[in-house]
Amino acid sequence: MTVAFSDGVNRQLKMGKTRKFFRDAVFYSTSNIFANILNFITGVMVRHILRPAAMGLFNEILLVFDYARYSHFGIIDSLDRELPYLYGSKNYDKVKLLRNIGFSFCIIISVFISIVLFIASIVLRFKGDVIFASGLYVVMCMVALQLLNSFYTVLNRAKHNFSVISINTILVAIFDIGIKIFLTIKFGLFGLLWASVLSFGMGLVYFYRASRQEVRFILYFPYQEIIRLLKIGFPIFIMGFIYLTLRNVDRIMIIRLLDRESLGFYTIALMASVYAVQVPNLIYAVIFPRFYQAYGEKQSIHKIKELFINPTLVFAYFFPILIGFAILALPLLINYMLPAYKPGIAPAYLLLLGSSFLALVNMPAYLLIALNKQIYMVVIGVIGICLGLPLNYIFIKIFHLGITGAAVATSITYFLYATLLMSYAFSHYTKNIFAHIKFFFQLYFPFLWVVIVLMSLRAFIASKGDNLTHDCYVVFLKGIFFILACIPLVIYVNKKTSVVSLIKKSYVRSKGNE
Repeated sequence: MTVAFSDGVNRQLKMGKTRKFFRDAVFYSTSNIFANILNFITGVMVRHILRPAAMGLFNEILLVFDYARYSHFGIIDSLDRELPYLYGSKNYDKVKLLRNIGFSFCIIISVFISIVLFIASIVLRFKGDVIFASGLYVVMCMVALQLLNSFYTVLNRAKHNFSVISINTILVAIFDIGIKIFLTIKFGLFGLLWASVLSFGMGLVYFYRASRQEVRFILYFPYQEIIRLLKIGFPIFIMGFIYLTLRNVDRIMIIRLLDRESLGFYTIALMASVYAVQVPNLIYAVIFPRFYQAYGEKQSIHKIKELFINPTLVFAYFFPILIGFAILALPLLINYMLPAYKPGIAPAYLLLLGSSFLALVNMPAYLLIALNKQIYMVVIGVIGICLGLPLNYIFIKIFHLGITGAAVATSITYFLYATLLMSYAFSHYTKNIFAHIKFFFQLYFPFLWVVIVLMSLRAFIASKGDNLTHDCYVVFLKGIFFILACIPLVIYVNKKTSVVSLIKKSYVRSKGNE
C-alpha cells in the first residue's frame, strides 16, 4: 500500500511538472507574440513621427549597438548551458561562483566598451559627424544595460523562471510603446535613443527585484574557469556573430554606398523582415528540444529523419503564404500611415520574399549542432557574407538600383546561404544528387507559386493609392483570391506531413480537456 501511495505521488508530481512546462511554454510564446505586436506598432508610430533621414541615422547607431552587445565573447552563452546542469547536479557553490563571474564580466566588458565608444565619439566629432558621435554616448548606456538584462535572462531560464522572463517581456513592450512615442514627439531622434535606455533600465530593475538571486562584483577571477567558459561559449558567439553580419550585409552596404535617407526608407524592409522571421523562430523554439531529445533516445539521425524533413516542409509551404499576406497588406500601411516612406515599399516586398529562405535554416542548423559540426555552419555563413557583400555592391553601385538593389542582392544571399546549409545538412541523409534535386524542388516550389500568384494579382487588380475605402476593398479581394490560390499548397503539405490534421486533433483534445 505504501508503494502504491508512493507511485501515486510520483505520478502527480510528474503531471504537475508537465502542466507547469506547458503553462510556461504557452505563457512564454504568448508574451513574445504580444510583445512583437506592440513593438511593431511602436516601430510604425516612431516612423510616423521621424523623417526617413532621422530613422536612417537611428539605424546606423543601432548597428553599432547590435555588434557591441556581442562583446561578452560567449560568456553569457556558456552560462546558459552550464547553470542548468549545475542546478540539476545540486552544485550550488559552483552556481554561485559562475553567477558572480558572469555579473563581474558583464560589468568589466561594459566599462571597456564604453571607453572604446567614448574614444570613437571623440574621433567622429573631429571629423564633423557630431550627431552620430553623440549617439554613441547613448549606446554606451544601452550596451551595459542590455548585457545585464541578458545575464538575468540566463539566470531565470536556468531556474525555469519563465514566468519572470515573460512578464519582463510584456512590461518592457508596454513601457516601450508609451515612452518611445512620448519622448520621440518631444525630443526627436535623441528622445527615441534615451527611451531605449529607459526601457532597458526598467527591464533590469524588474529582473533584479523578481529574480531574487544574489550576485556580487568580484575582481579575483579563477582564470581556468574563465577559459573553460570561453571554450564553451566562444563557438556559439562566433555563430551568432556571423549570422548577425549575414543579416546586416544590406544595412552595412547602404551605409557605405548611399545616404542616411536611403537607409531610412530601407528601414521599412528591415522592420518587415525582422518581425516576419521571428514567427518561425518562436515555433522552432518548441521544436528543437524535442528534436535533440529524440536524437538522444534514438542515437541515429536516420531514425529521426521525419523530425528534420516535416518541420522544414511545413515552413517551406506555410511561410511564403504568410509572407504573401504581409506583402498584400503592406502598401495599405505605408500609403496611409507612413507616406514619407513610400520608396521603401518595393525593397520591403523583395526582402520579405527573401526572408522565406531564412525560415528554412533552423532545422539544418539543429542537425549540424547535434552532430557537433557547428564549424561548417560558420564556414557556410562566411561564404554567405563573402557573396552578399559583392552582390550588394554590384546591384547598388554598378546597376544603380539603390535600396531596391540591396534588397535583391540580400534576398539572393539568403537563398544561397539557405541552399548551401540545407544541402550540406541533407547530405547526411543521402548524397544522391537526384534526391537532393527532388527535395529542393519540394522546398522552393511554394515560393515560386506564391510569387506568381502575387504578380498575377498585382497585374489584374490595381489599387488607387488615394482612396482608403477602395484600397481596403482591393486588399480584401486580393486576400480572398490569394487564399484560394494557395489551397493546393496546404493540401499537398498536409498530405506529406499531416500538419493540418495534427493541429485539428490537438485543438479537439484541448477542448475535450476543458
